[in-house]
Amino acid sequence: MGLLSDPEYGSMRFIRVLKRIHYPLCFLFYIGAIVWFFLLANREFNNETYFSENALLPGLVTNEFSGEQAAKQFYNELLMELEDKYDDTDEMPVPWLVGKMSQLHLEVYTHNFTLNYPLGQGQVFKGTNVYGILRAPRTSSLEALVLTAPYRPLSSHQKGTAAGIALMLAFAQFARPKKYWAKDIIFLVTEHEQLGMQAWLEAYHGLQSDSGTFYTNLGSFYDPSASMFSNKKSKFRKGFEWWTDHSKCLDPGSLKGRSGSIQAAINLEFHTPKIKYVEVKVEGLNGQLPNLDLVNLVHKLCVKSGIHHSYKNSYAWLRNRNMDAWVDGIWTMLGMMSAQIAGVPNGNHGLFHRFGIEAVTLEGRDTDDPSGTPPRAAHLTPANFYRLGNALESIFRSLNNLLERFHQSYFFYLLAATDRFISIGQYMPSLCLLCGALLIRALSLWVTIQKEESVEKKKEKDTDSSAKDTEVKDSDAKEKPEGLRRREKFTEQEKETEKLKDSEEKKDRLEEVSVVSIGANYFLVHLIGYGVMNSPIIFSYIGAKYFDKPSEVSVYYGLLCMSVLIAVTAPFLLKLFRTRPINRDELTIINILLLIEMSTVCLCVGMHNISLGLCLSVLYTPLGLLVAVGGEGKWSKFISTLKRLVCLLLQPLVALTIAMMVYSRVLFPEEAVLGALGRGRDAAMQGVMFAIVDSLIYGNWLFNVVTAVLLPTWIISWQILCTSVSV
Repeated sequence: MGLLSDPEYGSMRFIRVLKRIHYPLCFLFYIGAIVWFFLLANREFNNETYFSENALLPGLVTNEFSGEQAAKQFYNELLMELEDKYDDTDEMPVPWLVGKMSQLHLEVYTHNFTLNYPLGQGQVFKGTNVYGILRAPRTSSLEALVLTAPYRPLSSHQKGTAAGIALMLAFAQFARPKKYWAKDIIFLVTEHEQLGMQAWLEAYHGLQSDSGTFYTNLGSFYDPSASMFSNKKSKFRKGFEWWTDHSKCLDPGSLKGRSGSIQAAINLEFHTPKIKYVEVKVEGLNGQLPNLDLVNLVHKLCVKSGIHHSYKNSYAWLRNRNMDAWVDGIWTMLGMMSAQIAGVPNGNHGLFHRFGIEAVTLEGRDTDDPSGTPPRAAHLTPANFYRLGNALESIFRSLNNLLERFHQSYFFYLLAATDRFISIGQYMPSLCLLCGALLIRALSLWVTIQKEESVEKKKEKDTDSSAKDTEVKDSDAKEKPEGLRRREKFTEQEKETEKLKDSEEKKDRLEEVSVVSIGANYFLVHLIGYGVMNSPIIFSYIGAKYFDKPSEVSVYYGLLCMSVLIAVTAPFLLKLFRTRPINRDELTIINILLLIEMSTVCLCVGMHNISLGLCLSVLYTPLGLLVAVGGEGKWSKFISTLKRLVCLLLQPLVALTIAMMVYSRVLFPEEAVLGALGRGRDAAMQGVMFAIVDSLIYGNWLFNVVTAVLLPTWIISWQILCTSVSV
């Protein structure tokens, strides 16, 4: 604490060195963080996967699955049902599913849910889930496992899931007479993909849309029922009833049948009876991941069942070494991080994680899969219903052995291959180095505003004191005691005068810094971010009512107009709540608070979602290091203008739009430049809209983090850069 509060420390050699080399040191931290991250993809810097939960006993049972013919029959019957009765509709064949599950002697239930689209101005969507419960003969339904598959109609642009539903029914038929099950098995078919799964999970855990904990559990920062427009007695309510229309955007309904605490879940996405390989999906909502033991279990049992498997750019049938393995590991890590940054689950499994349920998705892929053609995939032996059923049986037999929830292995990790992982202790140093660069910059700025004594002044004091000591020693024999007392009295008066002068200067400097103005500006800027976070509903309503525009257009251009307004007015906010112009010390303190907030936010986000935290740090650490109070010089105005341009390019909405335009140009090089720019703008519109809708329905906090946390830090950076020239 003395280093941060005592002005005398400013003259220490360490502080002087820090002030001189902090920019090169921050640059080394930044480069070191990136180098450290890419080194983690090398096999020498990561670990081989292993099992921490001994109770799983993977692969020790003899497979008994013989439902290949039953799966083919279910598959053909389902296709005939869809072609005959559901060819021109997107509805799910609920009667057929209920009938088949009833024939298998399962406890069959249907679950109805309703979505009041939050930005759709009255649009309502309904759906139905079908699930059957196989009661365990050895327990009293205290624990359960879930086997689920989404339903996709024939008109869906995605691959169908009829083969996955057929395999699920065949496995239910196989598991029904077995006596060794110690946990219930729930067989679930959901409608509307993740929407049906979210509604079923909320209903299963008793989260009703009108309960007091609904918004807390969804992760939303805003409860519209608490606003002044939702109060029936409020005079502001008239004309603002639309403000509370999204308060019950997802009504999960209620379940008629339940089982015990769900331990794990497997989601199936098979579109054909024969596939080349299985892609294992693990990314969940807000970047959450399943326990590493479950991921290892799936990969190991796929190998035992003779099924080729992969994860991102890592293919289990390839044996690359040295540089090729390193490059593949880098692309696998980047692929995993790109899925985590958005915070959107890449399968129905991703919604289980919030409820403490470990889940993964098994997706069947062919050589002509839309995701790309992997190397040597054409020579792979295809996996049929028999092999897939054996793998499914082995997985559920291992999960049946669990004595407690998954807890021993890692929940925070990165995968460099199907059999290599990077733990939180290995990837956090890269994030800490980036945040450390910001903190070093903040420490250097803090030292510059302390009261310092120059080196020359200290030397003069030392010279005077030594001279006085010499004179005193020489005068002991020559001067009289009366003269010595007179000299000592004069020295004491000099010291008191210097102390009084220093205290008055320190008091004047403290009076020049207005803590109230700085705090008021900080609060106002974060209040603006909070307002932007809740503004899409207003923009959607205004665009639909007065301009007849769809929600995505209204929200995008509304946020764009608000961004321009903020960029114009933000520098003037510093002049509020003050009677005199802002000085250099106040701007420096604001800069220090900005750096501390940026490093804290990136570190906190990275603890939960390393991909998002690392991405924000890589993008905004240079901005934090560039922001500084302007000085005087020949190139000061040019440098300040260049910094402002960089700051504008890093504004969240501008950065997203530019990134989408560049990405569209790369994907469609044959298209004209204006066409690629328009395509990128449309992609940015859809991306913003999806982020907002996901935050309202599922609780994805990417939009909330960007608007309520990242945007205020950008506003403060913009304020400093625009105010520094006139200081």
